[in-house]
Amino acid sequence: MTSPADLTLLARVLPLAIGAAVSPVVLVCQLLNLSSPHRALARSAAFLLGCTLMVLVWLLCAGWIASLLPTSQPGPDPIAAALDATFALLLCALGQRILQQPRPSEPKPAASGVMAPALSGLALMGCNLSSLVLFLPAVQDISRAPLAGSAWWGATLLVVLFTLLPAWLPPLLALLLGRRGRAALARLSSWVVPRQRGINASVCFVLALVLALRALARA
Repeated sequence: MTSPADLTLLARVLPLAIGAAVSPVVLVCQLLNLSSPHRALARSAAFLLGCTLMVLVWLLCAGWIASLLPTSQPGPDPIAAALDATFALLLCALGQRILQQPRPSEPKPAASGVMAPALSGLALMGCNLSSLVLFLPAVQDISRAPLAGSAWWGATLLVVLFTLLPAWLPPLLALLLGRRGRAALARLSSWVVPRQRGINASVCFVLALVLALRALARA
């Protein structure tokens, strides 16, 4: 992605991909898997696999929806503006709902075995609406742009990797840094757990504003 048009697309997609990566619930569950005294890395890999499968389902759905829409053209894009405005409203509603929820309780230890983390990753990512609402417009921007071959795959892979960041980065740090990495992840967990509701709501409102401004610019 080196042309000015590709860089413009990247500038539009990157904030959505970063927002989709901010998922405290997924991060906390992965940290719990890594804190298990038995087969911690295997359990975290199974959880990552479950999350990845769900994101691939999202990718297929977003690509199918984008295939029904016309290719984006320079200038005003009413379709993209309408989609951005819709997703902005959904994010506002989701952020408000998150603030109304009771404070999350202390996370419970993860169940034994590797099948449970895999199913947990699949279900948890499927319920991760804040990431989904950001992932869909990002993939639709890519799919409606005149991209082909490696440019399309590169942009799509970037969005997928960012969305899965809270699932793959903790085990990678634990694998590379060993005991120091696990200690750092434990400190991160103690900071994130009591603040996850505020983090999720803040991300929803900030990205809703970004999408609203995008809608106005593309109307």
